[in-house]
Amino acid sequence: MASQYFKSLLIIAILSIGQLAIAQSMHASCEKQEKASLGPSWEERNHYLPDFMRVSGVASGYLASEQVVIEFDIETISDSAGNSLIQNNQSISKAINEMKKAGVEESELTTQDMRIYPHYRQEYDEKTKNYKSIFEGYKVENKLKFISKKLDLAGKVIDIAVSNGINKISSVQFVPTQTKIKELKDSLISQAVEDAVKRANLALSALNYEIKSVKSLDIENDSYGRNQFYNSQVSYLRSSQESDQFSNETKLFDNLQKFSVQVNVSFIIGKKESNN
Repeated sequence: MASQYFKSLLIIAILSIGQLAIAQSMHASCEKQEKASLGPSWEERNHYLPDFMRVSGVASGYLASEQVVIEFDIETISDSAGNSLIQNNQSISKAINEMKKAGVEESELTTQDMRIYPHYRQEYDEKTKNYKSIFEGYKVENKLKFISKKLDLAGKVIDIAVSNGINKISSVQFVPTQTKIKELKDSLISQAVEDAVKRANLALSALNYEIKSVKSLDIENDSYGRNQFYNSQVSYLRSSQESDQFSNETKLFDNLQKFSVQVNVSFIIGKKESNN
């Protein structure tokens, strides 16, 4: 009786082991099918990716200035907003009329960014040991912009403005035309790419590697900023006020402007193929 009992337990154990083996086999098969359906892992994909290198290429060019842009700031302050505005308009009108007499066309002058606001100064109070705001009046700010291809008028325009009470010149820019800038930038892009290819080949030749194809290309510095122009924050001194002929007018000289383009290229590389 006992031997029959142990035989039954043995049969059950054998069946359980067999079922466990079948279950494990089915689980492994399912995992394999699941991996196959999902594809290789990121590590596996990254392992089989082709090698690549990132190289920067740079190209620069110069353009001659073809037009001048001068910005004047006109500020007036008075006890009322109306009076301050009138004073501001009078200063601008007087300067514009004198500029026209010197050969400036009306289309070359524009006003913009006018603001009117109450103006306060901060004053330290010894009694309270704090700063307090003191109302000084209404301030009017306006901008007068001169844009012209007559580069020789730049100094004369500044002298006229200063002689008529406009003593703040925010910027002087000698710039090429937008058409010329675009043409130069287009040519610089291809030159920068050629420079990147040249640098890559120089580095790879010593390693017995070569460029197979391009993975990505990124263009930087394909526009210019104000820092590429001549900007001035200095105060311009008046020319001789006794002379109406501006014989001693301020002299400004145009200069060449430098434009640069940088490209970042990722090349797919590989071992050089043997010719044998």
